[in-house]
Amino acid sequence: MVAPSDAIQAADVVLLAVPWRSIDDVIARTGAVHGALAGKVVIDPTNPVEHGVGRHLLDRGSAAEHIAQRAPGARVVKAFNVHPADRWEAATAQDVVALAGDDDLALDTVGRLVRSVGATPHTVGGLHRARQIEELAGMVIALAFAGIDPRSAVPGVD
Repeated sequence: MVAPSDAIQAADVVLLAVPWRSIDDVIARTGAVHGALAGKVVIDPTNPVEHGVGRHLLDRGSAAEHIAQRAPGARVVKAFNVHPADRWEAATAQDVVALAGDDDLALDTVGRLVRSVGATPHTVGGLHRARQIEELAGMVIALAFAGIDPRSAVPGVD
């Protein structure tokens, strides 16, 4: 098994696709506190929400802001956290990926990755907007676990 600190050395973009409860351990193992993620685009697809219920677990802020605080110099972008992971195998332009981040070049990089899987990126604002995207994911999760199609909760626009 490759250590996280070794895996990120040559990477320009790092996807932190781990359970929320593991994020601090994974960040520590990358050496991020010592600048190992500085200058790298870090995509945060985590959802700090109660499993099956969707309640946000942080009193304030977002997972993305939490990661940015623990990884000095990382160019953190919230993305890929609302749709289930298997969606990216057959994504279409109808699948919109909400992005939040403070670094325009990082947002552009993640936007290109979103388009490369066939989806459409849309930046909603700075990293301070990441919590809204996480709470949206929490609602989607809660509806799905209740057996309700989350798309039915969003009105169609004609």
